[in-house]
Amino acid sequence: MPVVKKESIKLEPVASDNVKYVTKANVIGPNEGWTDHTMRLFRIAASGHTPSHRHDWEHVNYIVKGKGILTLDGVKHTVEADDYAYVPANADHQFENPYDEDFEFLCIVPQRGA
Repeated sequence: MPVVKKESIKLEPVASDNVKYVTKANVIGPNEGWTDHTMRLFRIAASGHTPSHRHDWEHVNYIVKGKGILTLDGVKHTVEADDYAYVPANADHQFENPYDEDFEFLCIVPQRGA
């Protein structure tokens, strides 16, 4: 089983419509031998957000650091370090960081969502 050291993770800017101050890295996936899923690390800086969107795959999230808001089908949920969240397939969702510190979370998706 490969081990990925934190210092080796390189976050890259997410270039997409309606994204602000978001970086991402694929941490564990096919390159590490996990062919069915990918675990991604997201960092959203203060005042940043992902787009409001939906897709036909689910994902599981673990909040690593900071605090943010997950809007899921129109309902806002405050999430913070050590919380977990499940986003069902086809649910409209968005992550936002209206706070002053970085908001980081892991996101596990089926490979087709990576």
